[in-house]
Amino acid sequence: MDHSATFARLFSRLVSLLIHDAHNVDQQKVTLRAAVAVGKQGPVRLTVREGELMADDEPMPTVLPGVSDVAARMAACGLREIIFEASPRAAAVLDRARELAGGRMNGSGVAEPVAALAPLTEFAVPEAARNDQERGPEREAGVPGLVSEDISAMFFQFSAIGAAKDSPETLVARLETVENPSEAIRLLDGAVTQAETAAREGKPAVVADLMYGVVRCERSAADEDVKRAYVLALRRMSRQLTLRPVAALMSRDPERRAHVVEVLARTGQDGAEALIDQMTQAQTTEDRQAMFDVLMQLDAAVPALINMLGDARWFVARNAADLLAEMKPVAAESSLVGLLHHPEGRVRRSATNALMQLGTESARQAVRAAVRDPEPEVRMQAAFAIAAHRDPETAATLITAIDKEADTDVQLAMLLALGRVGTLEAVQRLIRAAEPEHGLFKKKATAVRVAAVQALASVNSAAARDALKALASDRDKDVRDTVARLAQQNQRP
Repeated sequence: MDHSATFARLFSRLVSLLIHDAHNVDQQKVTLRAAVAVGKQGPVRLTVREGELMADDEPMPTVLPGVSDVAARMAACGLREIIFEASPRAAAVLDRARELAGGRMNGSGVAEPVAALAPLTEFAVPEAARNDQERGPEREAGVPGLVSEDISAMFFQFSAIGAAKDSPETLVARLETVENPSEAIRLLDGAVTQAETAAREGKPAVVADLMYGVVRCERSAADEDVKRAYVLALRRMSRQLTLRPVAALMSRDPERRAHVVEVLARTGQDGAEALIDQMTQAQTTEDRQAMFDVLMQLDAAVPALINMLGDARWFVARNAADLLAEMKPVAAESSLVGLLHHPEGRVRRSATNALMQLGTESARQAVRAAVRDPEPEVRMQAAFAIAAHRDPETAATLITAIDKEADTDVQLAMLLALGRVGTLEAVQRLIRAAEPEHGLFKKKATAVRVAAVQALASVNSAAARDALKALASDRDKDVRDTVARLAQQNQRP
């Protein structure tokens, strides 16, 4: 068997040990050393084809330990391949194995960088050990490719198993007094493992307590290396797997609400997105309002919502636009304007409403253009939205749109919106719409005339009142009845 297949067998066994025999640290060390030694013979490419693990195009027997685990987890993550360069560093091989064992690979087809996904090795491997690995075999012991004396520090990652066995309370209590960076790394790795396990087992309170403990201890950390360890651990914890159950406690566990808020605030956009996700699933108005009040306190809420506007799922973009309409952040304007060209009409309607809530002139200009949207419901929404601003430009926009509108329902909505504007030009156009058509063979739709009458009644001007008086004796019974009914309503105290 060539080096590629041998490396794949060892790597698969390492993944299997991390998943199924996490306490067997000695065997994990031996397997890792052997894999690194074999890797010096050349690069290796692992792929999955039809559920089968391939090492440089050679199929791996599924009876070998871990082969099925690696294939299944790569497929589940949508990972096309994992490439190991010749003479891979032990830290890189270990990180890849840990990522697969913990389901931390991305779905883009390329493993994410080590520093972004499992950065604890930056602390775990002393600089001297890295230099020794690069210098060659003069200090090698045991399996070639590793310095047995100095590399032991790297295995703080493995010793996190002991920390993971502690109760959350004990683990946090130990973090409160830790000053040594290596010990902090070990304890924090255990906290991450515990939080992820608790999330998978449906124990959100445990996740929340662990994350809050880490956030609280981070604030009191004095040593810069220890602080950095906290930053990296919280980055690893800032996944929707752990944050969503924490955010759900907002409505389910009032006693932990303050702690949850601190966790969500500290985890930035990831925390905000988790809270937004829970808001969309809120069972009661009270729960949603409570979550919205917290969302307003999060500095990362607006950036998170703006990011969600570009989501490929139309309902996510719509929900984000609806929330931005309530928050009214001017920073979201350009992104909302872009949504006016979204292929889904429901998204465009929400973007139209959100833009009008911003109150800026550029936002109003964008919405005025939406009265020409291809979808009738969007045109209606835009008409009512711009009607909130009573100015000649709005009146001119609506008058032009009414004259070109082919859909009767939209035309009626625009007439009612014109009544809200109430300028002189608006009243004159409504009078023309309300009056009977002159000529023997010309007849206006009664619905259009009634809508114009209703719009005139909402305008408090002499011209509008005079027009309604004249229409009180109109030949069309529906028009007369509408004028009479509106007159009675205006006379009520």
